[in-house]
Amino acid sequence: MGKEQAMKEPKEQSVASKPSRMPTGITGLDGMIQGGLERGSINVLAGEAGTGKSILSLQFLYNGVTKYNDTSLYITFEEKKKSIIEHMKQFGMNIDELERKKRFFVFEYSPQEVDKFIKEGSTIEKVIRDNGVDRLVFDSITSFAVLHETEQKRRAAIVQLIDILKKWGCTTLLPSEATMTASLGEVRPRFGIEYLADSLFAIYSVRKGDIREAAIEVIKMRGTAHSKKLAPLKITNEGAVLYPDQPFFSR
Repeated sequence: MGKEQAMKEPKEQSVASKPSRMPTGITGLDGMIQGGLERGSINVLAGEAGTGKSILSLQFLYNGVTKYNDTSLYITFEEKKKSIIEHMKQFGMNIDELERKKRFFVFEYSPQEVDKFIKEGSTIEKVIRDNGVDRLVFDSITSFAVLHETEQKRRAAIVQLIDILKKWGCTTLLPSEATMTASLGEVRPRFGIEYLADSLFAIYSVRKGDIREAAIEVIKMRGTAHSKKLAPLKITNEGAVLYPDQPFFSR
């Protein structure tokens, strides 16, 4: 089936009849997680700045439309919508074209517009219901949380956000800044968000000689016999590619 045909065909499956797994379409990843993310789950993608969290997340959304006849929605608190669209074109992802077809929606907020996002929640929910949105990325949970001045308020805001996302019912990715130990033995997403999520992916970026190499580890995924290995990650001209059968390097 061609991409154009997939994008034009109506969705005939009911939510109940759809497979319980949602493929990410990212090369090398789905085989590590029994075919994909659990449908309707909340999934944290943790890593330091510049490790490719947004590329992976947008690829998950774009693949959903072009490969699996899904509809996607991206909420950004970090990068301007125009910049996102231009940057993803270098990977062959024409988001603006999908947006015109009402298959890919982008909501842009500045980091200071947390209250506006909460107030517009019903508007976003209407877009999700009216257009049958399947996949959602909220980029990022860190930008959303840091504007709350106390740890208690941050925690309450995150719990409220997770409740909203669960109510919307999409399969959701939450990019989050995190610190990694030098030995790769531990990942610490900020604000304890991992305890509220159904799965946690860690992206490691480690200097090897005069270059940095990256890898993904599935830390947890409820109800899934997931891979325990570090999978080397490379950003190519077609986006992120994982190599789960190749060794990363010894710890």
